[in-house]
Amino acid sequence: MESTIKHFALAATLCAAGSSAVAQVPESNFNVVGTWSTGAMFTEHEAPLFQTLLPEMTDGAMSGQVTAMTDLGLRGFETIRLLQTGVYDAGFFALSYIASGDPVFEGIDLALAPAGTAEARELVAAYDPVLVDAMEQINNVKYLISYPFPAQVLVCTRPFETLSDLSGRRIRVYSTTLGDLVEGLGGVPVSIPLSEVPTALQRGVIDCGISSGVSMYTAHWQDVVGYLYETPVSAGIAGLGMNMDRWNALGEDGQAAMMEAATLFADRAWDALVESEQQGIACLTGVVTEGAQPCRYGEPAGMTLVRDNDVNNDIREQVLQDFVLKRYAQRCGEECAARWNETAGAVIGIEARP
Repeated sequence: MESTIKHFALAATLCAAGSSAVAQVPESNFNVVGTWSTGAMFTEHEAPLFQTLLPEMTDGAMSGQVTAMTDLGLRGFETIRLLQTGVYDAGFFALSYIASGDPVFEGIDLALAPAGTAEARELVAAYDPVLVDAMEQINNVKYLISYPFPAQVLVCTRPFETLSDLSGRRIRVYSTTLGDLVEGLGGVPVSIPLSEVPTALQRGVIDCGISSGVSMYTAHWQDVVGYLYETPVSAGIAGLGMNMDRWNALGEDGQAAMMEAATLFADRAWDALVESEQQGIACLTGVVTEGAQPCRYGEPAGMTLVRDNDVNNDIREQVLQDFVLKRYAQRCGEECAARWNETAGAVIGIEARP
């Protein structure tokens, strides 16, 4: 709501000042790399930011072409390098995919850390300043805003009733913190590109996988898996960054306009988060949760929804403390962990200790 008010304030300022205010925003056309072309986030939020929202807010002065990394044959970790070198002016990226560059980037999306959407948003807001500093110092990239993908959920080919049943199973992960989670459950983490997961599940290379529900549905995971754990295991946080030289060249007015548009974009992504989580359940299982709508992406699949229980709550708390947070603190180091505790940890009432 606050950012929406800011948006209207910017529009009012531009109108009041007339064409001279718009003229102060530099004519800019950005070359932008997005995330996964098959995902709703790319089509409904990322591409429209530069193709619709930004041009509308700047009277056409600023715009961009957005190409998905999957259409370019890229994986998530290359995006930062493309921004560093100026091959792309701006880019969207999943933070878990770039965390191998420095553990500080893991801190915004640790497995099991936020208890829900509201807590995840508070954690992100608290930790964002850490990312702004780290992204500039480590990568010389301007970090603009964090935004959420649909929360990451767990599916398996074989039945399970509690998380303890996953011991020994091979589970597809895409980040170090998810690997910590799987090992804490007694499972075996396996890193496989998203596009190869359905085949790996079908052939028995892995037993379970983690991704967002809608992404699973559009990629037809439901053809090879039958069981969905209803509680997300990770928040799925992504970021928008810009080549530092390109950012500096925008000047004060251009930077202000870019940040206004980016903030409104992130607000819309957060607003859509709950609905997308509900759609993941509805599309994969046919179960329509309270206040939700039936699957709007096609015919719902018939997967079994594994409900949460007190046993799982205890398991998650133990794995979070003894594996996820402990290992993160060890990788991150004393100073890094202390900053996490002062920001993200303080918001959700937990600490990362080696």
